[in-house]
Amino acid sequence: MLRNLEEDVFKNRGCDKLLRENVEYLEELKSLAERNGMSDRVNFITSCSTTERNALLSECLCVLYTPKDEHFGIVPLEAMAAYKPVSACDSGGPVETIKNEEPQMAKNMGENARQHVMESFSTKSFCQHLNRLLAYVARGKED
Repeated sequence: MLRNLEEDVFKNRGCDKLLRENVEYLEELKSLAERNGMSDRVNFITSCSTTERNALLSECLCVLYTPKDEHFGIVPLEAMAAYKPVSACDSGGPVETIKNEEPQMAKNMGENARQHVMESFSTKSFCQHLNRLLAYVARGKED
């Protein structure tokens, strides 16, 4: 039973087709691309393996992240870690995780994005922040 659950979780990661809103939004985006004559230049990928994701990130110019009011969103962080600039809705988690700056060439933006994600979201950064919080808590208990 655990094996089946594991297979289902990994097969169905990404866009959850059981959520009607996800299906409707994807169809809306596809229709928009069609209406604007861009459907032959836009590829909607709702789920992929880590290997596929890394290959796609290595070949793309930038990443368009469309969820509105997403609570966090790992996709922008993965893109920035791969030196790719991200364009996202100005709401939810991306407001806090994506560094916004004046438009530049994609390569420069990608390098800046990579530096930002490494400084703000790396294991080292997380550990430093956690250590500061633990030291703060420990000091408070001594008073």
